Amino acid sequence: MLAPLEIERAAFDDFFSQWDAGTFEGQRLGQAFYNHFRLHRLTDQTPLSGLYAADGKKARKLIGALIGVEISAAHGDRPIAGN
Repeated sequence: MLAPLEIERAAFDDFFSQWDAGTFEGQRLGQAFYNHFRLHRLTDQTPLSGLYAADGKKARKLIGALIGVEISAAHGDRPIAGN
């Protein structure tokens, strides 16, 4: 099993603040997350399979699994638990 990606909590929170504010208009949640954190730089893209094309619940689930947190849809995709 692969270790979760390490993303600073402040950067994670900032991303979702920007997402809530509509900064990534025209992008799916998974696409915006992938681009924002420049995940294309990772050599092993296997754990990212499907993230770029995902939106809504599916994207939240994939992001949560990638970084080891649970993400709630109740508050504009804001994280509710994590590092």
